[in-house]
Amino acid sequence: MIYGGLEAKGIAFEGVEDALRVPRTELRLFGKPESFARRRMGVALAFGPDVDDCRKRARQCAARVRPVEATSDSVVA
Repeated sequence: MIYGGLEAKGIAFEGVEDALRVPRTELRLFGKPESFARRRMGVALAFGPDVDDCRKRARQCAARVRPVEATSDSVVA
């Protein structure tokens, strides 16, 4: 789970490229226009035959994504 972690009207994400380097994972960023501290902003998914390994990789992937307040040069989701 990727939580907003901040109160912001515009949101962007850092670390997406790094997160996608975790093998057999995908990201779903929801594209919500506002962030709140505990608002779900996305999820990380992992695929494979071992559930424990998938959970570990999904957590690694999600931990690399950092929601930040959008600036004029950010890519806004």
